[in-house]
Amino acid sequence: MATKSVKTIAADCLDKSTPLSVRQDVLGVYANDNPQTRSLKERLDLIENKSFVRLALVTIQGALPTLQRDLDNTNTVLQGECDTWLYPVGSITVNSPNLLILNQNSCPLGEQSNPTAEEDQLFDLGRGMGADLVAYYIQDGPSAVGCSAYPAGRRGFWVDNGASPWTFPHELVHVMGLNPHVSDSDNLMSTPTASITNPPPDLTISQCGNVVADPAIESC
Repeated sequence: MATKSVKTIAADCLDKSTPLSVRQDVLGVYANDNPQTRSLKERLDLIENKSFVRLALVTIQGALPTLQRDLDNTNTVLQGECDTWLYPVGSITVNSPNLLILNQNSCPLGEQSNPTAEEDQLFDLGRGMGADLVAYYIQDGPSAVGCSAYPAGRRGFWVDNGASPWTFPHELVHVMGLNPHVSDSDNLMSTPTASITNPPPDLTISQCGNVVADPAIESC
């Protein structure tokens, strides 16, 4: 049987057409803050055979994202615990200085019933990039280093400059399946994430079930 080309797999499974960047569009590398050896063969096998969720990335200019670290840590947990993975569809930087320090009234689990004008503006960004979920990098939030509350119809989360290495996947797993906080400090959903023990953190069968049942999960 003929082996499929990288372009064919990217087109068939990821809806990526030419011009194609193997680094970004296939390997999912959008920054240099977490350099490591990456196998194209392993990535193509992952794309063809494992379920995944698409995520768009938006940085508010002036924030200090640890973008690749966060993507890689998220995939370490999702692949190791839930047999699924995160696919970044793209990354943009937006010049909106008023959103660097976010005005937010509360951070409920799931939909934000009364979003501020700044939340509405932030969660409008990145909606045309090809993903249901969008992650935002800001400079500072009102009380926490990340929040998964989102305005109706615009799922996503934000993290700020104080985020730990596990804040990004923690907030994503809040959004996917509405997984709440837990007390087990070995678990990704414990808080604060800076106090997680025995990293990489765990997810339970139930938590992973919530993730893989999310409507944004798809497969090739």
